Formats: sequence, structure tokens, C-alpha cells
Amino acid sequence: MSDKDLDITLIVDSQELTKSRHRFYHVLGLYMTVNYKGAGKFEFPADLRLDFIRHHDVLEGYLDPQELQSQLQNDVDSKIFETERRIKKHPEKKDEETALLRIYQKEAAEFIEFLTTQYLGPATLNPGNPEVHGWVFFPTKNKWIGPWKEHEDFLLGVWMKDKVWQFPFSLPPTPGDLILRKPED
Repeated sequence: MSDKDLDITLIVDSQELTKSRHRFYHVLGLYMTVNYKGAGKFEFPADLRLDFIRHHDVLEGYLDPQELQSQLQNDVDSKIFETERRIKKHPEKKDEETALLRIYQKEAAEFIEFLTTQYLGPATLNPGNPEVHGWVFFPTKNKWIGPWKEHEDFLLGVWMKDKVWQFPFSLPPTPGDLILRKPED
């Protein structure tokens, strides 16, 4: 979407519903780029809200990356404690339990690193710094959302101080929609 001084681009993977099922906390991920073309400064608030249209029009705000990192770190600590407890009860399973814990810790560390470096946050844009981009994640665990349907409709709202930009999209895309994906080898 474009305005006089602002371009906002939303990129959504056509397989995002499937990918979200395998991510920590089953979060739904979207990538956004904001380009400012004005002469002054623009405060991008990164106030994003996702409307789950086919799920009672539930409106969810994006997940704060710091809170998500803290939650994940707490879960890693809990997993370590539980693994140590299971190893004490069943010492013969030590190698198996330790291997599973290491995989979990590695994946959690990679996700935390990703959140630290790739998350879209509020920014002050100006001619010297005209672009901000990154990922945002939305929670999908809610008593009103429930399991994914075969076809989902969403409405992403980018809330600014004077207007709301809305991006409607569906997953998976309907036949005939443009799908950019590298061919498999």
C-alpha cells in the first residue's frame, strides 16, 4: 500500500498456516517493510493487530519480542528442570533425554536470536533512515481461535495516530493468486 509519504509492504508465506504449527507457541509470522518518502520525520508505532475473520473476528495484537523471549527462556529453564527430574527417575534414559533437551535448547536459542535481530519494532523514520523492516508474530492460542480451517481469512491493521491501514489476505492463497516460491531441486 502506498500513500504520499509512506509505502508499506506485507509479505506472507503461502505456507504460513502449516509453518505456524511447527513454531514455538504456534505463532503466525508476517514480514513487513515500511518506507518513508517524506522530508521530515515519521514515527512508525509498529502497532499491528490481526483480525482472525473466520474465528469470531478475534483481534490480536502482535507479540512483544521481549515478552516472547522471556517466556521462551522460562520454558527452556522448566524443560531443563523436568529433564533432570526424569533422568533421576530413569537413569537408563539419560542419553535419550539429554539429546532431546539439546535439540530443544538449540531451537529455542535460534528462535531467541531471530527475535532479537529480525523483529519489527517502533522506529523514527526520516530521509537519512527511510526504512524499517522485520517480522511480527501473532498469538494463535485463544479459546475463540481454535484449530486452523482449510482456508483462513485475515485482516492486518497497521494503527497510526491518524489512520489505520488494513491489509486483507487469505491463507492458503486462492487459485490464481501470485505465489512466489523457489522451485524445489
